[in-house]
Amino acid sequence: MADDGGGRTVGAGARTIRSPDDAEQVAAEWMRHLGFGDARCTGAGTDGGVDVRSREAVAQVKAQLTPVGRPELQALYGVARSEGCQPLFFSLMSYTAAALGWADGVGMALFRFDHAGMVEAVNAAAEGLVAAAGAAGRPGLLRPPAWPLRLSDRAGRAAIARERRGLLFAERVGFTGQGWIWVQLVRLDYTVATRRAVAHRATTLAFDLVSGAPFPAPGEPEPPGGNDRGPGTVGETGPLPATMETAAALRQIADSWEKLEAVTRPAAVERHRATLSHLGVPSEALTVSPSAGERVLAPVFVGLLEHRRARGFGGVPRIDSRVVVCSGVNGARLPDLASHLTSRLPGALEEIVSRVRRL
Repeated sequence: MADDGGGRTVGAGARTIRSPDDAEQVAAEWMRHLGFGDARCTGAGTDGGVDVRSREAVAQVKAQLTPVGRPELQALYGVARSEGCQPLFFSLMSYTAAALGWADGVGMALFRFDHAGMVEAVNAAAEGLVAAAGAAGRPGLLRPPAWPLRLSDRAGRAAIARERRGLLFAERVGFTGQGWIWVQLVRLDYTVATRRAVAHRATTLAFDLVSGAPFPAPGEPEPPGGNDRGPGTVGETGPLPATMETAAALRQIADSWEKLEAVTRPAAVERHRATLSHLGVPSEALTVSPSAGERVLAPVFVGLLEHRRARGFGGVPRIDSRVVVCSGVNGARLPDLASHLTSRLPGALEEIVSRVRRL
C-alpha cells in the first residue's frame, strides 16, 4: 500500500516510475499481491526476457513508447511453458490488436501501468487474477477511482433508445448495458489578460482515452435521487479497453495551440479557436500548457441497435448493427466511442457483452 501524501491510499505498487527498474519493482509488488509471494526482480543482465520471477510465474516488463506486439508475448510464453510457469506481461503502452487476440487465445495475463505506478488489467486473464486476489482478501488491490453513476438504469435505457433511427429503416434496441471506460484527467493551465495585468487560470478536464474527446465531468451538488451505486460495482466486469494514449490527448491540445499561433488568416484563426474551445481552451487565452493527471473510470451506457436489410442472395434477410454509447453522468451522446466500437463489429460484440452489465 502507498500514500500519495494527502492521506489517500492509491494501491499496491503505486509509485512514480522514472526508470525501467522502477517499473519492474512495481510489477514485482503487484505479482506478490496477486498471490505470487516470492516474486522478485531478476536484476540487470539477460534472463531469457524475464524481468520478474517467482516459482509459479514469470513476467516481462516493457516501458517502451510503442505498443507491445505478439512476438514479444510469444517469446515470454515460450519461456514460461518451458519452465512450467504462468506468464504475465506488464507494459507502459498498449498492446497491438494481434497481441491482444493471441494472448486471449492462450490465456496470458496482460497488464498496463502508468508513470504514477497504477496498474490495470487489460484482458480477461489478468482480470481473473485480480478478482481471485480480491476474493482471497489480499490487501492493496483497490478498485480504481471512479465517478459516480448519476443516471438510473431506466434513464440509461431511455438515452440509448433515443438514438434509434427510423427514417429509412426501423431500428430496434438489441441490448443495453452499463459499463465503464478509462478517462484521463488533464490539468489545463492557461493565462488570460485582465485590465491591470495577466491573470493565471487553471482547470481540470477529462478526456476519454478512446477518442481524445472531453468526457462530461460530474457536477456538484449530487442531484436528488441520484444513482450513485458506490465503489462496490466499479470495474466489476472490467472497463472497456483504452485505445488512445494519454500523450495523444495532450498533443491534440498542444498541436492545435501551435497551429493557432502560426496562422494569420481570420478564417483559419476562428477555425483553430473553435477547435481549442471544444477542447476546453477559452478564446481569450494567451498561453496554454496541458499536463496529465490521474486516470479514473467513467460510467457509460452501451447499446446495440439493429435493423433488417432487404433480402439478398438466397432470400436471407441481413441484420445490420451499430453501437451507441451515452454518458452515465449526464446522458450525453459519446459518438466517437460509439464509432470506434461499431467499426470493430462483429469482433467487438463479444468483448462488449462480456464487459457490461445487461439491463
